[in-house]
Amino acid sequence: MARCISDAKIRSMTTEPSTKRSAQVSRARPGDWVVVHRHTVGDQERSGLILEVLGTPGHEHYRVRWDEEHESIFYPGADATIRREAPR
Repeated sequence: MARCISDAKIRSMTTEPSTKRSAQVSRARPGDWVVVHRHTVGDQERSGLILEVLGTPGHEHYRVRWDEEHESIFYPGADATIRREAPR
């Protein structure tokens, strides 16, 4: 499911990095798990295994194998957290 991001949101993400987001991004490594939390009632939480860390420090993104058994490149947002062990 694709999400649209406004120009203002993109500018704020690139010019005003969130301390919390930076801390989460900087500690991720292959073998960690990313969990994307629900946006609305009825949505399912998604989780995936980080296979590869891509990008430059502070602007990392990941190649992830999702629990639905497909792989994609994932750019984390505020709704994502990184965990060392597999989510339950």
